[in-house]
Parts: sequence; C-alpha cells; structure tokens
Amino acid sequence: MASVKEIFNQAVSIIKNFSLTQKIIAGVLIAAVLGGLIVLSTMGSKTEYDVLYSGLSPEDAANVVAKLKEQRIEYQLAESGRAVLVPADRVYETRLNLAAEGLPRGGGVGFEIFDQTSLGTTDFVQKLNYQRAVQGELARTIRQFKQVQDARVHIATPKESVFVEDSKPPSASVSLTMAGQEKLSKEQIMAIVHLTASAVPGLTAENITVVDTFGHLLFRKESDDMSMLSATQLEYQLKIENALRKKVETLLEEVVGINKALARVTVDMDFDRVDVTEENYDPDGQVTRSEQFLLELQEGQRDAGGIPGVKGELATFTETGGAEGKTEGAHRKNITRNYEISKKTKHVQESIGTIKRLSVAVMVDGTYNESRDKDGKKTLVYKPRSAEELDHFAKMTRNAIGFDPERGDKVDVVAMPFYLSSVVEPEPDPLEKWRSLTEHLAIPLVLLVIAIALIMFVVRPFMKLLTQQQLEAQRQAEFASQPSVEELSGEEQDDLSLKPIPLTDRERMYKLAQSDPERAADLVRRWLREGM
Repeated sequence: MASVKEIFNQAVSIIKNFSLTQKIIAGVLIAAVLGGLIVLSTMGSKTEYDVLYSGLSPEDAANVVAKLKEQRIEYQLAESGRAVLVPADRVYETRLNLAAEGLPRGGGVGFEIFDQTSLGTTDFVQKLNYQRAVQGELARTIRQFKQVQDARVHIATPKESVFVEDSKPPSASVSLTMAGQEKLSKEQIMAIVHLTASAVPGLTAENITVVDTFGHLLFRKESDDMSMLSATQLEYQLKIENALRKKVETLLEEVVGINKALARVTVDMDFDRVDVTEENYDPDGQVTRSEQFLLELQEGQRDAGGIPGVKGELATFTETGGAEGKTEGAHRKNITRNYEISKKTKHVQESIGTIKRLSVAVMVDGTYNESRDKDGKKTLVYKPRSAEELDHFAKMTRNAIGFDPERGDKVDVVAMPFYLSSVVEPEPDPLEKWRSLTEHLAIPLVLLVIAIALIMFVVRPFMKLLTQQQLEAQRQAEFASQPSVEELSGEEQDDLSLKPIPLTDRERMYKLAQSDPERAADLVRRWLREGM
C-alpha cells in the first residue's frame, strides 16, 4: 500500500499535468465541496428551536421568559414577542414544568388572585377581586375559540337595594379581537353570550353586548332590534336582492351557458311596523245572558193549584185566569231578559321587512355563428333568441322569484349581444405548447449539460491521467525487477554491435497483452492446459 507521501506526490504530479482550464474547474469544484461541508457541519451543530407557546399576551410572555431564565433554558422570541421558542428536544418537558407553575395564565387576572390572602382585606375589596377574577376567567375561556385572538369582559353589578322595585339586573359587555380575517358564526356568538350569562348570577342574555375591536356590533339586546333596524335596512334589502339575482342567473346559465345571462333585481321593502286590533260584533248571534222573573200578588189571593209539572214560583203563576182558580185583588208581573251579542277580537302584528313589489330585469345573450372572410379571418355573427325562448326564460324567472301579480311585480327578459361573446378569441399558437415545455425543461437541461461537461472535461481526463500514471509506475517497477540480457547469457555487457536486442518472453507477453488482449488470454489458457 502506498504511503501518504507517495499519494500526495502522485496527486501533485497529476495536477501539474492539468491544463489551465482544468485547473480552474478543479479549483471551483474543490471550493464548492469544501463550502458544502462547512455549511453541513454548521447546520448540524446549530440548535433547532421549536415553538413553546404562541399568541401570548405581554404579561404571559414576560412570566414565561422569567421562568426559562430561572431554569437556565435557552429561548428565542418571535412574532414581536408573542411567541417563545425553546430547543426542540425540550419543548414538552418545559411545557409540563410551566403548566405546573400555572403558566401561561392567559392574560388578565383569574382566581389565582385569591392564592394570597391578607387579613386586612375588606369585604369591598374581596367583592371587587371576585368580579375581576370572574372577568379574567371568562376572557380566558372565550380566548380558547380559534377565531378569537384576545378577549376582554366587563361586568357591571349594580348596588343591591332593599326595595324590589329599585333593584336592577347586572349587565356585561364583551370585546373581541379577531385573529386575522377570521369571523364568528351566529351560533358561536350566542355560545359566548350564554357562557357569560351563566357565569354571573342574575345576568341574562338580554343584558349582554358583544362587539369586536373594529366597532362591529355582534350581539345586542332583543329589545333594541326595532330601534336598530334602521341601520340594517339597506343591508337586509341588498341581501334579498342578491339572493334573488343569483337564483335567476344560475337558473338561466344552465340553459344559455356560463356568463351568458345577467339579472338585476329591485325589491321594494316595507319596514313599517303595524299593529291591528279588530273587534267584530255579530248582531244575528244573540245569546240570552240572564233572565229575571218578578211576580207580586196582593191579599185575597186564592191559589188554583198552579201549573201541573212546574215547581217553584212558576208553579203558582198563570198568565190568564181560568177554570183552575180565581184570584181576588191586584197582581203585577215583571220579566227582565239580558242578551249578549257575539264579539270576535283579533290582534294582528305585521312582520317588519315584507316585500311590497319586485322588479326584475334579465338580459340574455344570443347565439353566434362562425364565418370567415376572403382573407381567412374568423368572425362571429350574432343570432338573436326567438320569442318562444324569451317567453320560456320569463316564465322560469317568475317561478324562481315567487312572482305575485297582485303585488304588482314586473319581469322583463330581453336578448342582446354581449361584448365579450362577440370578441373573436385568437387562435392558439401551435408553438406555444412547445415553448412552455421548453421553459419548464430549460433549467434541468442546462444542469444536465453542465454535469456532462464536468464529467467529460474534468472527471474523465483526471481519471485517465491517474490510470496512465499508475500503469507507467507499474511498468517501470516490472522492468526494474527483470534481469538484464548479459546476466541471462553470461556474456559481457559491452556489445557495440547494431543488432537489435531480442525481447524476453515476459516482454513479449506484456507487449502482446497490450496490443491484443484476447490473443494473450488465449495463449495463457494454452500454457495452462499444457502445464496440466
């Protein structure tokens, strides 16, 4: 095995035989390899950091960093100090240790405010601390929604009164900071409202207001809906118009094609609140409510036995005298009957935001026939829709919007050429496909050519030269180990004749192996067979 010095000398001799271009390329390759090794070694020794907590409040970030310093754990800050990073192999261990310390608390003050109590604390301070703790705990819970970045809760508790009529219920307001462009659904907003109401005794959902930091009112009292309606009337009307427009357009586009139908809807809304109370009396529906009979008789009356089968006062009452009996003296009869007329009371409260009238205008594109002029230029000729087709489109539109002729609704459908439809699209370039393919393959092809050139002009010559140097060294060593011609023949070395020196068998074999390897191999096989 060659020594290190021999290998170094051999490499130096090989480099000396390089041309100037080969030396430059070899130097660049060596520098690139060394640079890559340095980068890999640097990256391998660099500590990888992973996120411990993100989205922290400044108070929580400060407390977490203080604990990390106390435990001598390396850390990094990101996201403007709202995220803390630690070595990746210590993330879970550190997170458990901080959780045992009650960190992060989530911002604000929670029930940990009662961990340290003082004997001199008054009842007012205790109540105030309890209210702060409830507000902080509610904010932490609301902050668990992924759409909410930060939250603050304010609870207003009125002073208690001994009089029931003077007592007022508590109220609360919730301020939300949304994460990016996230939005809360109606169900999630109601969940926050009921969560807040359930955490405070006596608090109801009607006394809770939810807003965001952009000034949008997310939830308000139900009693304020009527007074706040004027601010949302236009929004409500636009929603109805857009919904009807999409219905008409999507319906017609299934027939005429995408972007071939346009609709505009105007809705006349009635936002008046009307309460109607009706009382209807039916004179034919009389019902006896009460009836009173009064009969007065003076002295000298003789009862004739009364009316058979009747009990009570009527048993002795007869409207006319008869053979049954005779009355002496005067008598008076008074009959009072009260009647009740049937009455029907009806209370109607009309809904707010009813549709008074609809106006729909629909424009439908026609069809186009392709034609070419003498120069071969393609043009599109517009062909309008037939009256039968327009009637079908109008009928479809009426059914889609809930057409009501009694309301005075109106629908107009016309066929007109669209500008973009009449524009002739340019014919695709047949070379565009190959051009895009070439652009995608350009960089790989360039890299492949560079790699082939590097192999052909740097690596291959270097390997060839290295092989030649090894063969030359081997040949010289073999020639040095062979005995001279004089030693084999026993003659003196001085031979001034011009006769060619005959080659030895080994030299002939070596020459034959270089010129004709197959023949030399065949000759060796013959020798081996003869020797066996």
